[in-house]
Amino acid sequence: MLARLKNDLELVKFLFFLEKRMQASKSHVAKTNLGSRLRPTTLSVALLALLGGAAIPAQAAQLYVDTQTQQVFTSPGINRVKLSEFEEVNEAVGKVPPEELKTLETRLRQKKKKEELKAAEELTASLAPKDNWSDRINLRGYTQLRYSQPISGDRAHIASSGDRFISDNQSFGVRRARVILSGQVTDHLYVYIQPEFNSGPDAGDLQGGKVQIRDFYSDISFDDKREYRIRAGVSKIPYGFEILQSSQNRLAMDRADAVNIASRDERDMGLMFYWAPAHIRDRFRDLVRSGLKGSGDYGVFGLGVYNGQGLNRVEVNDNIHTAARLTYPFKFDNGQFFEAGISALSGKYVPRSSAISVGGVSVTPKFDSRGLRDERVGLHAVLYPQPFGLQGEWNWGNSPQLSADRKEIKSASLNGGYVQAMYKLNNTLGGWMPYIKWQRYDGSEKFSTNTPNSHVRETEIGVEWQPVPEVELVVAYANMDRTNVGTFVPALNGYRQVKADMLRAMLQWNF
Repeated sequence: MLARLKNDLELVKFLFFLEKRMQASKSHVAKTNLGSRLRPTTLSVALLALLGGAAIPAQAAQLYVDTQTQQVFTSPGINRVKLSEFEEVNEAVGKVPPEELKTLETRLRQKKKKEELKAAEELTASLAPKDNWSDRINLRGYTQLRYSQPISGDRAHIASSGDRFISDNQSFGVRRARVILSGQVTDHLYVYIQPEFNSGPDAGDLQGGKVQIRDFYSDISFDDKREYRIRAGVSKIPYGFEILQSSQNRLAMDRADAVNIASRDERDMGLMFYWAPAHIRDRFRDLVRSGLKGSGDYGVFGLGVYNGQGLNRVEVNDNIHTAARLTYPFKFDNGQFFEAGISALSGKYVPRSSAISVGGVSVTPKFDSRGLRDERVGLHAVLYPQPFGLQGEWNWGNSPQLSADRKEIKSASLNGGYVQAMYKLNNTLGGWMPYIKWQRYDGSEKFSTNTPNSHVRETEIGVEWQPVPEVELVVAYANMDRTNVGTFVPALNGYRQVKADMLRAMLQWNF
């Protein structure tokens, strides 16, 4: 009661000064004028009633003002002058017009409700967990378990620099074991980290189980829609279609040699620029999520500068490679998607050489240590499988290659590509996509020691079955005619050309 009375008196004090300012008198302390200036108004009485005046006895309604401090008191004292005697609350309330009283009551209820809502919002905000950048990080990955078996031909010498499990005496092997951390940690910064847990540092290395960085980059965007971005770190280079298409989404077992030779392991250290309108970025993502085997979001236009020596290999000539790519995914009125584009790269590559026996004489091929011309241009086109699809790439260029006399390495021409047909269908057993892929290549195997010439003719027929979204099984037959670039054969004064038939299977699980 005392606390409530104190609050009421503070309000009366405020009313006292409000009414005092409304008077025209200039005197502030004259006793004879105080009573006349502070006669209670109807509003004052009504506010007293609404703020608890009903609980104050009638005899407590005598007010006194201190002439020095201008404070209001309910009892007489030194320097206190009696203001007036107020009517009893019940009588005062009765004199307030009902409409005015109702309006005042409504306003007070609304004010109280707003204060309660504000208090509830403040409490909710204080209890809510604070936003942390680490909460925006996503974890996912996939694993590929392969089985490869030569079934005819020269099974003792068949080999591929793109898959170390293509050889004799192989059975099961983990081709890829990837865990991916990624996320839009701020409005303008996206991070992507992908280690490989079953890698070998070089082609032909049969020791698996090595951890190696495959991707470690950040996308820095310059606008709210993230249409313009710089990618800094270890990432794929903007060239072609299959190079950029994830092995998690690719239909055939391996990338075509003719394209993959441009950048073995598809990645390098550098800076890339990508641009695409926001709705086209969404389209690139949808082509992957819908199971149509898209390449992913690498922009309509991409431009990159990078070391050029390959993934996780040190730069040795202080020469920067440059790559550019222009592509566009069209959508026709019937819903069919079609993508076409052009790519190019240029730089100087420093090959690796070692001694080989040429005519009984040990020779180490020589080359310009500053690097050799490495350039190419390529075209790609994809009719996405809805349900029938076609995919193809072809490129031409020059790259370091072992000379015919085996004594030097110099830049020589190359050309090659592939064509793939596929059909997408679904039934009660899941999703199916049979395919056939034909490839050919004539040119340098620049990432292999001594950069030998590679001659490839290969046809692969297979089917992918996806019983559930998390699991895929691919079974394929391949007829291979390819150069074994891993071993120089003195008796042949070159590298062995091998023909063989392979049966291959791969189980992939996504998480």
